[in-house]
Amino acid sequence: MSKAKRICSLLLISLLAFTLILTGCTGPITPGTSSDTPTETEDSPKTQPEEPTVKLTWYLVGNRQEPDTPKVLEEANKYLKDKLNVSLDLYVFGWGDDYDQKVNTALAAGEPIDIVFTANWAANYNVNAASGYFTELNGYLAKYPKIKEILGEDFLNGSAINGKNYAVPTNKEKVHNWGWLLKKDLVDKYNMDVSNIKTIEAIEPLLKIIKENEPEITPVCIATMDAPFQLLDWDRISDDDVPGALYPDNRDYTIVNHFLAPESIEHYKLMRDWANKGYIHPDAATMQNQVELMKSGRYFAASQSLKPGKDAEMAATTGIEWVQVDVTRPVMSNRETTGALLAIPAGSKNPEKAFQFIELLYTDKYMKNLLNYGIENVHYKKVSDNVIELIDPDNSGYNPGHGWKFGDQFKDYLMSNEDPQKWDKFLEFNEAGLALNSLGFVFDKTNVETQISSCKNVVQAYYKQLFTGSVEVEPTIEQFEKELKAAGVDELIAEMQRQYDKWRESK
Repeated sequence: MSKAKRICSLLLISLLAFTLILTGCTGPITPGTSSDTPTETEDSPKTQPEEPTVKLTWYLVGNRQEPDTPKVLEEANKYLKDKLNVSLDLYVFGWGDDYDQKVNTALAAGEPIDIVFTANWAANYNVNAASGYFTELNGYLAKYPKIKEILGEDFLNGSAINGKNYAVPTNKEKVHNWGWLLKKDLVDKYNMDVSNIKTIEAIEPLLKIIKENEPEITPVCIATMDAPFQLLDWDRISDDDVPGALYPDNRDYTIVNHFLAPESIEHYKLMRDWANKGYIHPDAATMQNQVELMKSGRYFAASQSLKPGKDAEMAATTGIEWVQVDVTRPVMSNRETTGALLAIPAGSKNPEKAFQFIELLYTDKYMKNLLNYGIENVHYKKVSDNVIELIDPDNSGYNPGHGWKFGDQFKDYLMSNEDPQKWDKFLEFNEAGLALNSLGFVFDKTNVETQISSCKNVVQAYYKQLFTGSVEVEPTIEQFEKELKAAGVDELIAEMQRQYDKWRESK
C-alpha cells in the first residue's frame, strides 16, 4: 500500500472512532434533531384525536317498541362503532295515526331526526317530500352506489319525484297481485280444489260449502278497505279513498272514477248477493283490523295482497295455517315503489352518516338480521346457515316483524316453516310483473285539495256498505254519484288527467 493510501485509511478510522464516541455519549443522532431539542416541532404531524361517535335517531312504524330493543341496540352499536363510528337510537310508533302524528309533527318542527320510515300510506312520502321535509338523496346515491346497484334504475326511478329521490325503497317484492288466503284445515277437510279459482266469482262454490257445513265459520273476512273489492286492482292515482284510477292492464291512458266504473258496480252487486246468502258477516261494515279477525279462526277466506310465501308469513302472524290462491296477474305500480321507504329528514345534523347506515341495511346481512330478529340464541336459534326458528315467539322480548320495512329483504333469514326457494320465487315474481303506465307518476294535489277532501268524505260515507254488500246497490250508487259530483269529483278527475298527460309527454 502506498504511503498516501495508508494516511487516508488512518484518517477514516480516526473519524469513525470519534463518531462512535459521540454516539455512545449522547444517544443516537437522527437528521433534524439533537439531544436538547423537542422531538415534536411546529411542522411535525400532530396526533389526531379520535372522532366522536355520531348518534343517529330512527323513527319506524310497527306494532310496539319491543321490550328487548335496548339489548338489540347494544349489540348493534358495538358493531356500528367499528363499521361507521355511529350509534343508533330506534323508536317504533304504532300503525296509522299514531305514527303519522309523531313523524309529521317532528318534521314540521325541524327536529334533528336522522332517518324515518315513509310510504304512500305512512308519513306520506309525496307530501313530506314536496313540503321540503326530506333531504334529496341523488348525490349520496351517486357517491355510495350499492343501493342503486341492488334496486336497479327502474325501481329506484319509480320512487323519484321529478327525477329526484327523497327516500330509498325496500328491496322486496317489486310487484303485487291479489288473491285469497283460505283456512287450510277446512280446505283439507272438504278436499277443496283451488286450482281453478282465477276470478273473484270462482270462489263461490267453496263459500257455499262452508256456509252449509260450518255454522261457526263466516265464509268471507272483510274489514274496511281489506275487502274483495281490491281484487279489481285499480291503479289508483291518489289515496285509497280518493276517486281516480287507471285500469290495471294498461288498456289506455284514461283516468276514471273507479268507484263508479261498470266493473265496480257489478262487484257491489256480487257482494250484495254474497251478503244475502250469508257469506259475509252482517256487521262487516263496522269491523276493523282484518288480521285480528283472521286470528280468531272464525273466518274461511280473506282477500289479500299476495307475494310468494304470503301464506307462511300470515301463518306466523295469525297462528293459523292458510292456503294461498293467486287470482290477479302481478303488476309493478307506484304501490310498490313507494310502499316502504327510508328518508333522511331535512333536520338531520348527520345526513351523510345516516345514508351510510341506510346503505348498510342493503349490504350487511348481520346488521339486517339483527334488527329483524334480534340476538342469536336469545331471540332466535339457527336451524342452518340461513334458516332460523324463533325462541318462544309468543313471549319474545323482540319479535318486531321489521323485515319488509327497510334494506334488502333478500338478505333476511328464512323461518323454518317458509319455502326454501322463497327468495328465488320472489325474483321470478318480480320479473313476471307488468310495469303499469303510471309507474313514476306523482299526482300533485295542490290545485284540488278542497275537492279531494270533499270526495274523501263522501267515499268514507259509502264504501264500507258497498264493499260489504250491506245495502241495495242501485239506489246507493245513485246517491253516491250525486254526492261525489257535488264534492267536485269531475274537477278532480280532470286535474288528474291533465297532470298525467303532461307527465307522459315529458317522458
